[in-house]
Amino acid sequence: MKVQVAIADVADCQKELTIEIGANEVQEEYNKAYGAFSRYAKVPGFREGKAPRGVIKQRFAKEIKDEVLKQLIPHALGHAIEDHSLRVIGDPSIDGEEVVLKEGEPLTFKSRVFVLPDFELKDYSGIKLTKRVARVKDEDIDKVIADLREGAAQLIPVEDRPSQSGDFVSVNLTGKYIDPVEQEDLTTEDLVIELDGEGVQADFNEQLTGVKDGDVKQFTVKYPEDFQAKGLAGKTLDFTATVNAVKIKELPELNDEFVAEIAEEYGEEYKTVEELRAKIKENLKANAEAEAEGEIRNDLLKTLAEGYDFPLPEPLVERQADSRLVEFLQRLYRSGMPPQAARQIDWDTRKAEEMARAANDVRIALILGAISEAEKITVTREDLDDEIERIAEATNQSAEDVEARLTKEGGLSSIENRLRSDKVMELLVSKAEITIEEVDNKQATEPAADETDDAKAEGAGESA
Repeated sequence: MKVQVAIADVADCQKELTIEIGANEVQEEYNKAYGAFSRYAKVPGFREGKAPRGVIKQRFAKEIKDEVLKQLIPHALGHAIEDHSLRVIGDPSIDGEEVVLKEGEPLTFKSRVFVLPDFELKDYSGIKLTKRVARVKDEDIDKVIADLREGAAQLIPVEDRPSQSGDFVSVNLTGKYIDPVEQEDLTTEDLVIELDGEGVQADFNEQLTGVKDGDVKQFTVKYPEDFQAKGLAGKTLDFTATVNAVKIKELPELNDEFVAEIAEEYGEEYKTVEELRAKIKENLKANAEAEAEGEIRNDLLKTLAEGYDFPLPEPLVERQADSRLVEFLQRLYRSGMPPQAARQIDWDTRKAEEMARAANDVRIALILGAISEAEKITVTREDLDDEIERIAEATNQSAEDVEARLTKEGGLSSIENRLRSDKVMELLVSKAEITIEEVDNKQATEPAADETDDAKAEGAGESA
């Protein structure tokens, strides 16, 4: 199909195409439509396929016009985009009100498209980076062991005295909003509060000290404007707390028996306290190395992006921001946040914050994509198979099932893009000038489990 195209810039990364389809192409498409309707349309008084063209034209004028437009516009638009090498993002928009179609005459229509920005790659070799690897100290190992003992601690009921500082009080909690009154009540069952524990509101410490199983306490809490849980910030609630139990924490002794239990839980083979300490040290070093690798990659991307300031396609940024919001909401639910608390989040403000982060994500992705093209970096079928196998092992599925699901959901292209970006990052790191520096450990993590627990839910009795 031959088309005439005029292109105008209407905004950053947005162009308006004025496309004209020749009269011959229009008439040819009309002839095809007449032929199709003549063969299959049912017209009273005529056998199927025998109605004259004039009758078909009069009776099905709108349907024929719609069919001609349906065929002409997408094909013409596709040709225009391909002929002018436009890298279009999303679906083109068409001003249907300005489309005037007449048989045997040229058809002109306008379409607006978002396109990827054009920019020139800058030198990406020799980026200066500092790899800060945390040194592992004895106190780091001690902290991990203390955390393991905390994780294996048991809460033992106390029945011979009322609650006191350091105890754990289990309550069924109901909170009624009195300012503002229109909000839905908060309800939580079996909420465990450590009296005078980190982050516990003073009102809860005061009201739940000196209670026993079965006691009911009623009290009012006015939350400050800067309270961490945004759904409670600046609000006043009347709480009713029914005490289920008062308990104390009992830590296991650090001995070989405890070590054996930990080894069995995490599938390890250490048997003594010294062997446990050696394993923890090994894992802490591995974690420190992995964290340092992640940090230099983040620093590399930040440095890389600082050298560019090209415009971004709005749909890409919007889509990435929405994706970030979905991930944020999923993290909240996994952490145990109740739906009514999630509804109190200022989502407009959150969206604005994510838009800024999303813009940075998109800019980096475009830069990495340009480097991938310049370096002719590709993802092979073997690369995809290896990643599918890794996902299958991690999720206890067969590789065939994983690939079938990814194919159905369109996830293979996302994996391919990620693998390509990983290869680009490996290239950039290999070209960077990296200085290694040993630093104090910022945070000792639990290496025996090789995973972290989900964050605890934001509770009515907890603060920042």
